[in-house]
Amino acid sequence: MIKILLGLSILFTYSLMVMGNVVTTTGSGLACPDWPLCYGSVVPPLKINIWFEWGHRLLGASTGMFILSSTIMVWIREKGVTRWLTGSALGLLGVGAVFGGVIVLIEAPLLEGALHLLIISFHIIMATIIFMLMIFSLRSVQDLSGEKANRFYPVILGIVLAQVIIGIFVRYGQASLACPDFPYCRGLIFPDLVDFKITIHFIHRLMALAVFLTVAGYLAYAIKVCKDAFNASVTFVLVLAQATLGVYVVWSGMFLPFVILHGANGFLLLGWLAYRSGPYILGRKAMAEPVT
Repeated sequence: MIKILLGLSILFTYSLMVMGNVVTTTGSGLACPDWPLCYGSVVPPLKINIWFEWGHRLLGASTGMFILSSTIMVWIREKGVTRWLTGSALGLLGVGAVFGGVIVLIEAPLLEGALHLLIISFHIIMATIIFMLMIFSLRSVQDLSGEKANRFYPVILGIVLAQVIIGIFVRYGQASLACPDFPYCRGLIFPDLVDFKITIHFIHRLMALAVFLTVAGYLAYAIKVCKDAFNASVTFVLVLAQATLGVYVVWSGMFLPFVILHGANGFLLLGWLAYRSGPYILGRKAMAEPVT
């Protein structure tokens, strides 16, 4: 039952993150002017942007119930790190929900410029942390005795997490098309970094290239030594898909389906790496083999 509840919590958290990307990408974040209801009702007006936001709230409430149930069950039946992982996730979820409600209620000419970027980034980064905490919680109650802890995955997880955070600032800092061409940036291999948007976009590209080359190199190594080839292949496919979708976001001029898929695949990649990192991060190193 604990594993089922944690699995559902992870699934709903992932769906909530993807839906949040849809809400912000379509500009529906303040489509409901009140909170916790929407236009004073549980059945708000039938307009698509309103239902994007209202659906996101309902999904958030469902996610909260699963995380709460998971936490209660864990604290009854488990001890140690699993308790603190689920408890931290629940606490962060509560902070995020209250913070979101306050922002809606004060309405905000405040929601412009740097503050707008900070608020959106805060929400998404918090959701990302909750997502990872729930994955680590699931791994902590699984039998990992047959799995070898591999330090490659926590290393690449840290790099990808940094890349995701930079990507959030690129996306919501309106820097996605600061370099409107690819593989060049404004017609140059190395553009003049005279503007913040160009700089952060170009850093995002360089980090993406570093992730791709690192994962490709590890896949080649795994195939050569006949160890961990399946996991390395899955990681490479997800990274390749992420890079491809990122290129199409630029080439298409921010075509909505590509933007949503890029975000969804990025969160999926992060979740996969967190899952594979579990045995190492949780201290299950007894069967560790060095990766060189």
